[in-house]
Amino acid sequence: MDLKPFVRTLVRPGQPLTAQAWNDVVDGIDAAHQFLRASLHTVKVHITNQELDVRAVRVTATRNDGPPVESVAPLDASGDHVLSHLDAGAWVITASATGFRPAATPLVIADAGETTIALALEASANVMPDVFGLPLGSAMAALADSGIAFARLLDFEGTEYAPANPGPEQAGQPVLAQSPLPGALIDASQTAIGATLVIAVPAKLEAVVEVPSVAGLTQAEAKQVLEKIGLRLGKVTILQPRT
Repeated sequence: MDLKPFVRTLVRPGQPLTAQAWNDVVDGIDAAHQFLRASLHTVKVHITNQELDVRAVRVTATRNDGPPVESVAPLDASGDHVLSHLDAGAWVITASATGFRPAATPLVIADAGETTIALALEASANVMPDVFGLPLGSAMAALADSGIAFARLLDFEGTEYAPANPGPEQAGQPVLAQSPLPGALIDASQTAIGATLVIAVPAKLEAVVEVPSVAGLTQAEAKQVLEKIGLRLGKVTILQPRT
């Protein structure tokens, strides 16, 4: 759309404004408005990260000669961000989210229309998984899959174990507490920061045997019977029957 040539006409103070002059002013304003509307552009930004909720992403359009334009966020996790009413010129479209490095791309708008842009953000942090209730072995695997180091292991009584080799008795115990909390972001560059897990105390079962009757046996025979089932004959007291 082209604007009509602008004719600059001045009036002196006190000079009446004719109806035709007023109509020329209105026509000029309307033509400028229509021109601006015809030159506005809409940009849709599609975030390609499958693991990221796009509603948590901030998308902006910036340029050197004007304020930034904020996108309208999608109503669901499958939608696109929409940047409306962008006029002609050079823009930079930027997407940012917590735990990710910003992604940006230049865009030159020449006329009215619609453009769709796909952006992928690179993760800069690892997300702490929820391992509550998992057996320790499964929790350790979940931490490894998430790229988070396993730094410390304790049981609920405060006994500390080596995280690298906790032992078979601890491997099956459920996780009762974790630090950091699920969903916490751990910067991937801070490899010294790891997870702390607290597990249940391993159950300790004592061996139990039934003591057989040794009534009527000699001391030697009773000792032999007890030793066969893993018992040891202790102090022997001889009682004389009353007469």
